[in-house]
Parts: sequence; structure tokens; C-alpha cells
Amino acid sequence: MAYEALVGNAALKAQLADYSATGRFPHAILLEGPDGCGKRTLARLIAAANVCQSAGNKPCGTCPACVKAAALSHPDILEFGGDSRARSFHIDEIRTLREQAYLKPNEAERRVFLLFCAQAMTVSAQNALLRILEEPPQNVSFVLTCESRSQLLETIRSRALCLSMTGVEAAEALPFLQEKFPDVKPDELQAVLTTYDGCLGPAIACLEGGDFAAQAALIEDIAEAIVAPDEIHLLRLTGKFEKDTALTDAVLLGLKPLFRDALHIRKGADSKRLSPAAAGAKLLARTLSEKHLLQLLQAADALIDARHHNMNQTLLITLFCARLRAAAGK
Repeated sequence: MAYEALVGNAALKAQLADYSATGRFPHAILLEGPDGCGKRTLARLIAAANVCQSAGNKPCGTCPACVKAAALSHPDILEFGGDSRARSFHIDEIRTLREQAYLKPNEAERRVFLLFCAQAMTVSAQNALLRILEEPPQNVSFVLTCESRSQLLETIRSRALCLSMTGVEAAEALPFLQEKFPDVKPDELQAVLTTYDGCLGPAIACLEGGDFAAQAALIEDIAEAIVAPDEIHLLRLTGKFEKDTALTDAVLLGLKPLFRDALHIRKGADSKRLSPAAAGAKLLARTLSEKHLLQLLQAADALIDARHHNMNQTLLITLFCARLRAAAGK
């Protein structure tokens, strides 16, 4: 079964396989879960299941439709979305979606619309989407992804089946990572999994970035530099990024749990996952307000999005310093 291409979330995959087998797929599904837990991968597998030509398990992963779906070239699977920045998913995209939804499928029996980072939709975009979710055309399915269903309007949530994804349990994730990174010690793999709450996306990026202990030390130093009196220290630290894009990716992802943990501490709550820089999280919590910590989380998201859009490395480093310092009120 092609759903097994996604590691973890076994009960959810079994539920989706049952929908495929019985032909009672909901017309709209909302996948929620933390960054890097596999929402985009699962959404694409759901789309493949909807266009799969197999008479058995769907998606089969081998029929011509599944092959095209895996190559992101199936004409009846359309992807829309912004990025993780608020209000980056605009109403114009929903208008285009609505026009496309009333066209007949090209090859499959259904057309499938994938809406990634749905939490980034503007309110006007959500209201425009609501109109088609209320009275969807025949032979059309929608799959939305978001970090938390609470980020969307109740009217949107009420018209979709909401399914929650989680990080992968260590018993399943560790063998997967050991096969992918045979030279990394098991205790380091476990530490990375703990840091990212079993979410394999950022865990893999972290491990591809090199020595986890060295990354943690660098993130600790960045935390100190963010609140330093001037920006010279932070500028010097970013020199490590100049010719190492893998380290850049790993550190950018490592900043999110750092800021998140600091925010938990600032609010007086126990953090469920320790960032790779526990001391740095405590320093930020003591030094910065809740508002500034939230701004740092948003800045980290914006920097990650810039990296994903292949921003020039020199410009990215400049933005790294400027945006983190500004978010911290420095």
C-alpha cells in the first residue's frame, strides 16, 4: 500500500485506506499537525488515491495515474498555497481554484485540489473557499493542510473532516533514521528526534547539517547574540553559513524549537520538548517579552520560507541578522 511511503501515523493511514477501499472518501479533508510531520506527503498520497486506476488498494503506487501523481504531473491534481507567513495565501488563488473546480477531469474520475499552509489564507480567501466547500461540484475533492485547525475559520473546519497528524514514535522513527544515517550514533538520533518531537522533516534536515552537538552550540551562541547590546556578535556567527547551506537549513529549523521553548518558559509552562539550546531558551525567556518571542517565531518562519525559495545566501545571511534583531526589539 502506497500510504506506507509515509513513516508513522499508522492508525490514520489505515483510516484513509478504508475510505479508499469503500469509496466513501470525504469531499474535503483537513490535515493538521506540526511542521515536518508529513502533511504535504500525506496530502499528495490522498490525491493519488483519488485518481488511482487500480482495482485493489489505492493508491497502488504503480499504475500510470499514481506514477504521474508521484511526479507531480497528473493533470487532475492541482496544488495551491502560500507559505507559513500569515496572509500569504491570497483570494486570487481561491478564485483560480473555483474556476478550475468546475472543469471536467482530464484523465481521472475526480479532480483533487491540494491547499498547503491553509492557515496562511486571508479571511477573504477563506470566505471565498467556503462558498465552494458548501456546495462542491461533483467529482471534486479538497485536501487542506495546516498546523492547527484553530487557525482556520469555524465555518471552514465544519465542512471538512479534520484529521490530526503527529510526530513518529521512536520505535518506528529510529530504524528509519539509522538506515538513512548509518554513521550517526543512536543516542544522537534519539536526541534529534526528541528535539523535533518525532517530526522527521526537520530531524532529517538537522542530521544532514552535520554534528548535532556543534549545531546546538551554535544555536546557543545565536540566542546570546540576539539579545546582545550590538549586532556584531551575530554577524560574526553567521560567517559559518557562507559556504554551508546544509548547516544553514539545520540552524534555521533549530531556531523554531528554541523560540517556542522560550515562549513556553516565559508563560510559566513546562515545555514538552527541549530545544537543542536549553540554556539559550531560558536566556531569551528571561530577557524578552512574550510579544518579542512571538515575533522571533514569525521571523524564523519567514527566513525558512526565504531559504526554501532559494534566496541568495549572502542576502539570506543579511536578513538573518536584521530580522532576528528587529524581532527581539534590538
